[in-house]
Amino acid sequence: MNNKRYVVGSLLLTVVLVLAACSGVTPGPSVKLPEAENAPVTLRLLTWADERYQQLYDKFHEKYPWITIEQVKVEANEKDIVAKVKELQKAGTPADLAWIDGDLLAYEQQGMLENLKPYMDKDTSFQDKVLPEGYFDTMDFRGRRLAVPFVDVPMWIVVNKDLLAKHGVAMPPNTWTFDDFRSIAKQVTDPDAGEYGLTTSKEFVMRLLPLKAAADGHAANLAYLNDNMTQSLLNTPAVLDDVRWLTEFVTEDGSMLSWSKAKEQHDVVRSFMNGKTAFEVGGDWLLPRLKREANFNWDILPFPRGKKDQYSFHIYGPLALLSGSEHKEEAYKWISFQFELEAQKWKIDEGANASVIDPELTDYIDQAPIWQGRNIEAVKMTKDNGLVLPGATIPGFSDYNWVNMINEIVFNGYDANHLIPVTNAWNQQTLQLREKWKQQTVKKE
Repeated sequence: MNNKRYVVGSLLLTVVLVLAACSGVTPGPSVKLPEAENAPVTLRLLTWADERYQQLYDKFHEKYPWITIEQVKVEANEKDIVAKVKELQKAGTPADLAWIDGDLLAYEQQGMLENLKPYMDKDTSFQDKVLPEGYFDTMDFRGRRLAVPFVDVPMWIVVNKDLLAKHGVAMPPNTWTFDDFRSIAKQVTDPDAGEYGLTTSKEFVMRLLPLKAAADGHAANLAYLNDNMTQSLLNTPAVLDDVRWLTEFVTEDGSMLSWSKAKEQHDVVRSFMNGKTAFEVGGDWLLPRLKREANFNWDILPFPRGKKDQYSFHIYGPLALLSGSEHKEEAYKWISFQFELEAQKWKIDEGANASVIDPELTDYIDQAPIWQGRNIEAVKMTKDNGLVLPGATIPGFSDYNWVNMINEIVFNGYDANHLIPVTNAWNQQTLQLREKWKQQTVKKE
C-alpha cells in the first residue's frame, strides 16, 4: 500500500509541474498535495466485554478514523468462541480478533491463531515499551506468540469498613497476614445479626486459596502448579492442609456459611453488595458496581502476607489475532493500541493494572477517579508483587477441575482426600498431552 501511495504522489507532482510550466508559474512551498485516503475497515472482535469498552473502541477510532471495531458478543467459554469463529468464517464474514477463554493450545491446534511475533518484531512503537519480566510467558508456545494480554486484572480483598468498625476492628495495614485475616473474620461474625466475616463466594476458592499456597511456599505458581508448571501439587499434604484451612472458616469458625446454610438465609450473604459480610475478593468487574450501589463505606486491601511472601493475584486476558482475518494489518493496530498510554490510562480508570512500566502511568494511579479516597498504596503494591494465573498454554488445563472440586469440599463438606486421585489422573493426562504435542511438532518440522 505504501508503494501505491508513492506512485500516486509522483504522478500528481508531475501533473502539477507540467501545468505550472505551461502557465509560466513556478509552484511555491504553499502547494500541498492531496493524500491518499484509507479504505474503511470494520474489525469484528469476539468478546464478552460490557458497554464500558465502547469508550476504548472510540479512542481507537479517533486515532485510526478508517477503522471501526464491531463488538460480537460471545460467552466466556472455549466452546462458544470456537463455534462463533467457525460460524462467521462459513458465512463469509470472518472474525478478526477474539478474547480467548480456555486453553490457547486448543485454538492453536485448530489453526485459528495468527503468530503475533512477526508483527510485534517490526512494530517500532511497541519496541519502546517496557513490560514486566516474563510478560508473554503464558502466551508463547514453541516460538509462536499466540496472543497478548488485552488487560491485566489485579485483585484485592474488598473490605466493608462499616462492618469492621461496628465490631470495633480497625482497618488492617497492607502488611496484614493470613492469621490476621482469619482472626478478623471471626471477630466481625454475628449470626444473630446475619453478619459474617466472609461472603459465601467461590472467589475465595479461586483466588485466596491458591495465593495462600504460593505465599506459604507450598506451590511455586498459582493453581497449585510446580516450578515448571508440568504437574499439580494439589495432591500434596501441605496443599491439602491449605484446603482444610479454608474449610474451617465454615466448619469451625462459622465466619463463612456453607451453600446450604446460605440458602436458609435467602442467600443474602452470597453477595458482598448486601453489606452483611466483611470480606470478598474483587477486581475490575466489581469496582464500578461498588461505586454505584454500595450503601456502606468500602475499601481494598492486598491479599495477606504468607509465611514466605506476599503476592497479588492477576489474570491476563488473552487477545488473539485470528488466522481467518481478512484485515490482519489493521487488526494488529488494535493489538498494538492496547499498549499506548491513552489505552493504558483508560484501563487504570476501570480498575485494571497498567501493563506498561512507565512513570507517567504509575503517577496516574493517584489521579484515577476510581481510587480517590481509597487505599491507593494497595493498588500500587499489585503492580510489583503479582502472580499471574497460568494455564493458557498448559496442555489439558481446561480439564484441570480444581475450582469445582475445592468448592465441593469447602462449601458442601466433601473430604479433601478426594482431590488426590483426581489430581493424579490430571497429572498423567497433561504429561501425555505434552508428549503428543511434541511428536506433532517434530512431524511438522
